Amino acid sequence: MADPTDVFEKDVGVWDAESEIRPGPGAAPIRLQGVSTNRRIGGGRWLVVDYVADGGFEGHGIYGFDGDKHKYTGVWVDSTRTSIASSEGTWDAATRTMTFVTESLHGGRTIRCREITETVADGTQIYRNLVPTPDGGEFELIRIVYRRRG
Repeated sequence: MADPTDVFEKDVGVWDAESEIRPGPGAAPIRLQGVSTNRRIGGGRWLVVDYVADGGFEGHGIYGFDGDKHKYTGVWVDSTRTSIASSEGTWDAATRTMTFVTESLHGGRTIRCREITETVADGTQIYRNLVPTPDGGEFELIRIVYRRRG
């Protein structure tokens, strides 16, 4: 069986990012440009993500595979939060899609979202952050298109 952390090799490198953030349904998107620098540590076991965008936004994530839970796992901190976001996810090799369910605290309330990253044929990655809506649906809060440099 292949090492489940091998899936992160496709993520290594420097990526230019075009972000669209929608503060709410019907709201005009906020567009930002950013750069994500991704590397593996711990013998390739962990992917470290350093992200910087226009306006001073910074984020840092660490992702890997939890052998006890048999799930992908991650943590994320950034300049807009005061708590750590924790994620558990799955990789779908057929669709080249990583899906994480992420939880974090905001104002003492637990917020849960889905984060989906699809790697398309040319290597471009499309990230989507989906938050639940009161009617049981989902709202795409963030969409980022990553293109590898060089």
